[in-house]
Amino acid sequence: MKDHIIYSIFGTVGAFFVSVFNFLYGEDPVRYMALLLFSLVIALDWIGGHRAAKKDGSYASEYGIEGAYRTVFLLIMPAVGHLIDQITGMPGIAFGFIIAAFDLHIWKSMTANVVRAGWEKWVPEWAMNVVADEIEHKIARATKRRQEKEKYLKGDA
Repeated sequence: MKDHIIYSIFGTVGAFFVSVFNFLYGEDPVRYMALLLFSLVIALDWIGGHRAAKKDGSYASEYGIEGAYRTVFLLIMPAVGHLIDQITGMPGIAFGFIIAAFDLHIWKSMTANVVRAGWEKWVPEWAMNVVADEIEHKIARATKRRQEKEKYLKGDA
């Protein structure tokens, strides 16, 4: 009896989330794969960014909280694209464009974070050249955050 109740609860929760997912993103299996790739790139960006921030001493919980808001925004945008497609009758054009545009940006960020984390031997040279400006920007921002953190900790704020 206890297992029956647990299975019913999980079945109900699962059905709810699948319904919400289908409403927000659509039912096409290609969309599932696109969102899986999108989510994995976001997760890899988080992992690389966390490791890089710990390594260069710029880790700050406030920046991580902002990253969480950014991630929620990034996960909602494909739903906006799907709704635009539904309203206009387009076959996934806005959804695909939004996924591709944001995925490219996140891919650049992830690659720069991986290089900053010290894992550059796993990144092809051509990829590092493509994201060189992103790497410089992230290094400059990390240096600024580290200096602000040191100033705050010294009591000069």
